Amino acid sequence: MKIGILVPVWHDYGWIAPIALEAIGKHWPSHPELWFCGLGGDQSEGLPVILLDPSVDRSNWTDVLSEGVRGMRERGFDAIYLIAEEHIPLSGCHEEHLNCTIPSLMVELSASYISLMGWDNRRFTSNSPVFGMRHFELKHLVGSRDPRFHLHPALWSSETLEQCCALAVEDKTKMGSAWHFEKACGKSSSGLPLEVESGCYQICSSRLALRPPSRISEMFRFIERFTFHKLMALYPLISHPKFAKVYWEALQFDNVFCDGPYPMFFSGIMAKGGLNRFFVKFVRKKDPDLLNTIFHSIPRL
Repeated sequence: MKIGILVPVWHDYGWIAPIALEAIGKHWPSHPELWFCGLGGDQSEGLPVILLDPSVDRSNWTDVLSEGVRGMRERGFDAIYLIAEEHIPLSGCHEEHLNCTIPSLMVELSASYISLMGWDNRRFTSNSPVFGMRHFELKHLVGSRDPRFHLHPALWSSETLEQCCALAVEDKTKMGSAWHFEKACGKSSSGLPLEVESGCYQICSSRLALRPPSRISEMFRFIERFTFHKLMALYPLISHPKFAKVYWEALQFDNVFCDGPYPMFFSGIMAKGGLNRFFVKFVRKKDPDLLNTIFHSIPRL
């Protein structure tokens, strides 16, 4: 199975591409062949880029991704690590798990999608079955609300990714947004083949991390995750928008660092058109040089 990395770039975030390439090279030096898609001609110098058809609108995220997937399939890639430009690794990756273990699990399980955003991080909750230690406690995403085909870093079957792109562009009114891609492909009535929908999995990040947590740390992680999910369940019950916003801010629901085989921040570098304040706070302590690079690279409006 030939594996590659595809990094789709939103048209306003071309400045992140060199930072992403450097971060992946630093923290995952043995990474598979990597290609960007969505970069304009003035942004692609020195970067491995799949060129877009001139007719493609770079503001249509799914059309850009479709071109990238087409280019990857033409290059013979059977499976693709899809990594958005803003989801850069923030510390050492577990290269053996990324290069060998997860692809092997994909073949063994005939998987269509394996998410690198671990189910044991506090952001997701699901009652779907979890496999044993032989499969590194992989979760089989069979629940109707499970995060199938989310756009956090994941290993995809290239055929599945192509099918999801085709599905997401059917509704032209959504203008190919990434948000619509997740919604259209993730619902149980998506129309995707059954074997594709039933072939989705999510890793247990602590089982595949470069430095697995101790038993005491795991206990505290479990308590935090349990508490967080209970508090998160209250959020939809708050009818007043202002109070709901205050509650969301107070609990810092998006302040999540995933320390799995590909250590990343849940919301990435950007949030709501600006720098993600939780990301900035985290990186200021962990890697101030990276933060300085970001501050010097981001366009001044």
